[in-house]
Amino acid sequence: MPSAWKLTFTTIDKEAAETALENFGATIWATDVDNEATRFEVYFETEPNVGALALPTDAIADLAPLPDKDWVSESQKGLPPVIVPPFYLHGSHDAPRAGAWRNIEMQAGNAFGSGHHGTTQGCLALMAVHMKAHAPHHIADIGCGSGVLAIAAAKTGACHILASDNDPTAVAVTRTNARLNGVAPRIHCFTAEGMAHRAYQAKRFDLILANILAAPLRDLAADFKRHLTPHGRVIVSGILNEQARRVIARYRSHDLVVEQKIVIEAWTSLCFKR
Repeated sequence: MPSAWKLTFTTIDKEAAETALENFGATIWATDVDNEATRFEVYFETEPNVGALALPTDAIADLAPLPDKDWVSESQKGLPPVIVPPFYLHGSHDAPRAGAWRNIEMQAGNAFGSGHHGTTQGCLALMAVHMKAHAPHHIADIGCGSGVLAIAAAKTGACHILASDNDPTAVAVTRTNARLNGVAPRIHCFTAEGMAHRAYQAKRFDLILANILAAPLRDLAADFKRHLTPHGRVIVSGILNEQARRVIARYRSHDLVVEQKIVIEAWTSLCFKR
């Protein structure tokens, strides 16, 4: 039996493709082919029902089994470091930087991501700006993936970090990366859907991080408001530029307004405050 499946297609309707894939627990790589089309490479742990994905009508999908190999890790070997001052993300094949850099060694494995995606970089940049003036102690990373954001927060000095994901594999990868970076005692990792977990009950956070997708971000706006300290911030990404207006409107309806915004290629990252 194959250990994974790869779905490949090209479409001009990027937003519809993201929406179709967002609830299927897949690892998604999207590359702009030109000014209109986007090529998707999507990795599944089990064979997906392509008909149930509701892909855009112009997408001609090619589904193929993959040999018993960690293809997500293989695709990330040899990637260059990611530099978002003061954070320096690198693989095991690169040496850390000396000086005031916050070095983060990342092994994404089967979880999103290595730090190269614009959504991760946007969150890191917003976090870096926020932490120049603030020192959040209690932080939640919702949809932690490979743990990049939680580990970055720990590297800046935060000691009380909750990191959760609805994918147990992602939680395991976050734990591994936290140990690799020497910050495991500062990060409590667990499996959860959004903030529906007893660890979040009656807790307030100085900073909530969520790099997921636009639809679940809209759904979580009320929870984020409820669990935010009076002077806390919410940093979110996974939002296509054309989706940003709807996300902003939903958060505004919960009395959260945009403090800062960063756009990296097709992706928007936002920092909200009360």
